[in-house]
Amino acid sequence: MSPNRFPLLAFVAGSVLCVIASPRPAHAAGTPKAVHLPPQLTSATQSTTAVHPGDTAWLQLQAMDPEGSPLTFSWESTTGTSGTPVSDASSSTLEWTAPQCLANGPPQVRGTVTNGYGLSTQALFDFDFTQSLDFDYQPEFAASGFDELTNMMLTNEGWLRLNTHQGQLSSERIVFPNEQHLSVTFVHESAGASHSLGYMYYDDLVARGYVDTRGTPGDSSDDTLVDANGNGVADLHEDLYNLAPVSGPQARPYIGTVRRCAPRSFTSQGVGLSMPDLAVNAACTPAFVRQSIPDARPGTHPPTAVDVVGSSPTEDSAPNANGYSDLGLFARIPNLLEPAHAMNNQLGLGHLLFLLADDDDDRTTFNQLGIVPDTDDFEDGIPDYDVSRYDAHGLLRPVNPDPGITPNDRTVDLGRLPAGKELVFFLVTQYQSVHSLDENQVYPCLRKALNGQCTLHLKAPIQVFFSKAKWNLDQDPVGQMPVAQRNIGCEYNEQCNVASPQSSATACYVANSSQRLCGWLDWEALMRLRQPDHGSLFLPMAAASVFPSGNGNMPHLMMNAPLTTNGQWLMGFEDLPGGADRDFNDVVFLLRTVTEGRVRSRVLSQDDASCRIAQVSFRKSDGLDARCSPQTSITYALATDCKLCSAGTCVPNPTPTWYPLSLPRGTASTTVDVSSTPGQQLCWKAQTAPGADFLCQPTILSVDVGYVSEPVAP
Repeated sequence: MSPNRFPLLAFVAGSVLCVIASPRPAHAAGTPKAVHLPPQLTSATQSTTAVHPGDTAWLQLQAMDPEGSPLTFSWESTTGTSGTPVSDASSSTLEWTAPQCLANGPPQVRGTVTNGYGLSTQALFDFDFTQSLDFDYQPEFAASGFDELTNMMLTNEGWLRLNTHQGQLSSERIVFPNEQHLSVTFVHESAGASHSLGYMYYDDLVARGYVDTRGTPGDSSDDTLVDANGNGVADLHEDLYNLAPVSGPQARPYIGTVRRCAPRSFTSQGVGLSMPDLAVNAACTPAFVRQSIPDARPGTHPPTAVDVVGSSPTEDSAPNANGYSDLGLFARIPNLLEPAHAMNNQLGLGHLLFLLADDDDDRTTFNQLGIVPDTDDFEDGIPDYDVSRYDAHGLLRPVNPDPGITPNDRTVDLGRLPAGKELVFFLVTQYQSVHSLDENQVYPCLRKALNGQCTLHLKAPIQVFFSKAKWNLDQDPVGQMPVAQRNIGCEYNEQCNVASPQSSATACYVANSSQRLCGWLDWEALMRLRQPDHGSLFLPMAAASVFPSGNGNMPHLMMNAPLTTNGQWLMGFEDLPGGADRDFNDVVFLLRTVTEGRVRSRVLSQDDASCRIAQVSFRKSDGLDARCSPQTSITYALATDCKLCSAGTCVPNPTPTWYPLSLPRGTASTTVDVSSTPGQQLCWKAQTAPGADFLCQPTILSVDVGYVSEPVAP
């Protein structure tokens, strides 16, 4: 009896061949027997015989049939992943990827060629599979190799370096090209008014409909305030004071919960409006008159008949404990400028950093209208209340992290500001409202005629000044160019002749010039800035200017970045409507940025549900330049659950289980046992912070990552 299967062993290009003949077809007795031959392999090649987890090998078979019948090819493997074979009449090529771990024996791939008579020849490809922590799976740094690359740039050398570029900043447009970590530090106060400092996000105002971007949402320089109900008062100003009528086509939603005073309407030049609670006393006494007052526009200021709504206490008035308030979260902060809260019907858009910026030798606020009580009488560069009781939005904390008035109350941490997100700062003041052109003080203006003349003034002790000068309510009665100019390194002296500083004995020369300018900050402020708590800031003898708004309104913020530093901006406010003495030093803050860099790699390992990573080796080399302080840090961590997968789609896991790595500066390595958190999606992250040195640029030179996997227990 003839056998129907016979082996033929041979070695072709390092592979084991096995020729198998299929069973012969049945035939009648006496019929000549047809004998066919199996295909012949002319070549069997593989690109490599040694593989690491995830490596790719190319396998190829070439064959011919002695009888010329057509050939077909097929492939199978004991483990790993096979791609789609590419075959023609005489050859077939397969891309095979090694597994992440081995459960049973070394990997094998079998290629089979079959002729038209059903006879086959096979080639068996063997591999040496090796796992080693020394094998580096981290490719050269490239932007495509990271899921996150925040404030980190790739250098020409192929390194990762902190990008500290912050762009140009002005009071009219406070926006950074990359993500920043912001803080604001109180510096100095020297005024009779009480103040509160806060900010809003510009895009929140756009989303609420207060700002028309004029088709250029990325450029706020050409934006205008909206007057949707067409009554001549910008909606932003109308909602600050809840001026809109309660009914009719020009009504607007009330910003807050309930009115303190029963609605009292008034009519100004045919337009119906509501009397603002922030501008009437505790008894809600109506206050609207038409009177002749000096024109607030630049020039001779002739007496002009205009409408004036509201009233104001004076420095000699009895305290108005319940007056001049719109209720809300804070009685004398316009509800719109409060943080969103039930007490303003969740309509607040503000973030309040300092509720009270008093730093004086008494425990009073103007007419007791301060937002919180003044509880300190030391002039020490710290606000006179417990700042840390409130968070960076102005909301009361459940637990005060630093009870009492301490040096920590100088600074409020705003947290991270995303790249391209614009801030608008505002100062709310509580002080008497005066219209005296001899003193350059004016009532704020709610509505202007086409020629710029104010037709409706607001008289109220609660005033708001924005960093964007065009948004301010008060007019500039002087109209000079520039509005103000000061020498920032020169001590302020009220005897200095601002109109003629060149001949003033108390003015100072601007460095490297013959120009003399009056000083900006009080001596106490200059000395305070030189202390470490304020950035060790020595102001140079340099000129700083405030320029007109372009629409006749008064600027109230001088924002200056000294040439001797980086990432720090002094913000000095003028706190009286109309500009008064225009010293821009009534209350001073320091805006500081820290550029934090973050990088997160893409997954370095291939996903394999049958395996889990057991150990990871991590080696890094980094460097700090000479400008970096001991506080500068680069921290690293790794995780093995870096993806979330569902229905065949995977996305980065925003909260993987990170293993922090304790590594010294320079070149260092470590090995981590990660078997307690099963996963097969390995990635790493790093975070850099330059400390107090804003020019410091920490650099990651290289990272090497190795790992070994093990089978998942059944």
